[in-house]
Amino acid sequence: MLFNWFESEKPNVYLGSLAIANDSKRSKIETFFSITGNTLHDHMREKLEEVFCLHSISSVAQPKESDIGLDVVIVTLHGGDAFAVNIGMAGIPIFWRPKIKLVSRLYNIQHNKTLKTFSVTSSVTWREFVAKQFTLRGLFRWGPLYSNEDMEALLYQACLELLDKMRKAI
Repeated sequence: MLFNWFESEKPNVYLGSLAIANDSKRSKIETFFSITGNTLHDHMREKLEEVFCLHSISSVAQPKESDIGLDVVIVTLHGGDAFAVNIGMAGIPIFWRPKIKLVSRLYNIQHNKTLKTFSVTSSVTWREFVAKQFTLRGLFRWGPLYSNEDMEALLYQACLELLDKMRKAI
């Protein structure tokens, strides 16, 4: 009984907001060359909602002092591609690997004070990227080089690392 006084109460974590804030020049180039439009952004948003399936902050009528809110933002989302720009007899190779960067914030709900922020970046290795270039999809370009399912696996990897960091901090 004496030791119960010294144990701290585990905080409840509620979902604040999920967003994709990807406005880099590289993503604008990807969107320009993309046939499918913003379906990758929409797909990643759906998967992010599936991973962080917590109760919303708006559902809490009376938050406790220890309750924590969580915001997660995909800051960088690159699908990865490679092509060459030909200028006369010379060609300039242009390529980038798939990359996802997540940033999260844990904050006290009552005071809206940030407790901790976390950042995780996940990308495909160079070996995997080069190997993907020599697949049928890479050689004949039937759609994007990295499908939504490929990017989904990368998102899950980043989310797992982010959740692990946050779990250790709480």
